[in-house]
Amino acid sequence: MRRPSSRSRPAATSSVRRHFLTALGALGGAVLLVVAVRRAGVADILEGMQRVGWGLSAILALAGLRFLIRAECWRLCMPPEATISRRQALEAFLAGDAVGSVTPLGPLASEPAKVFLTRHHLATRESVASLAAENLVYAVSVAVMVAVGLLVLLATVPLPPLWQGVAGALLAAAVAGAAAAWRLLHGTWDDDRGSRPKWRERLAGVRVAVLGVLTAHPARIWRILALDLAFHALAVFEIFITLQWLLGDRSPTLAQAIVFEALNRVVIVAFKFVPFRIGVDEALTGALA
Repeated sequence: MRRPSSRSRPAATSSVRRHFLTALGALGGAVLLVVAVRRAGVADILEGMQRVGWGLSAILALAGLRFLIRAECWRLCMPPEATISRRQALEAFLAGDAVGSVTPLGPLASEPAKVFLTRHHLATRESVASLAAENLVYAVSVAVMVAVGLLVLLATVPLPPLWQGVAGALLAAAVAGAAAAWRLLHGTWDDDRGSRPKWRERLAGVRVAVLGVLTAHPARIWRILALDLAFHALAVFEIFITLQWLLGDRSPTLAQAIVFEALNRVVIVAFKFVPFRIGVDEALTGALA
């Protein structure tokens, strides 16, 4: 009888761990969702949904426009000779994002899915480089959004000294993270250590390709960053009008909508392993409110 190879065992163990993490995240999220719904009140939630009414169409349109912006940012990172259309880029982006949302792998699942779906229009290396470049610029915009949210929070809400320290630490962490990302982008391997391992050779190849994308068309980078910032601005507007329809006179200010969106960006990064972030968004946003 043929025994499973030693290589297949770690893969099987890793798969079991991923499924366990998915199940645990989904269970924990479901518990949080139940707690959040019970705390808010089912009747109040249904009443709020009735107040939104046809406004849901506008909310969905804003969400769709935001995805269209991200897909366009990806197209701008592709070589000028790329033949992929806006519709094809949007379809691949939506499909990849869906894959990343329903699995605990996040970008490890969504980005390969986008590469696979565009294989007939773009070389694999170019697809990987364009996605990496787009994600890098988007990460910068996320850091800006979170920093703005923290600054608005500090300026508008009288926080206890402990929470002021936490907000300051998060700002410092954002700056340190940006510095580390910049260092990684320029490479960390010392040639005195000899030749790179194969996996680092492949990583260095992707890094060089990303640098090529960023330096080949510098004007595009500012355009992409502007579009990514518009993505966050639309998200703030979406939160603002949604809460206005839900709460009426009790709706939050624009500054508070900015803080909510900053929290949303942090939640997406920190809890990507929870399928659809079920329960996490509701519990944390409710706690902040």
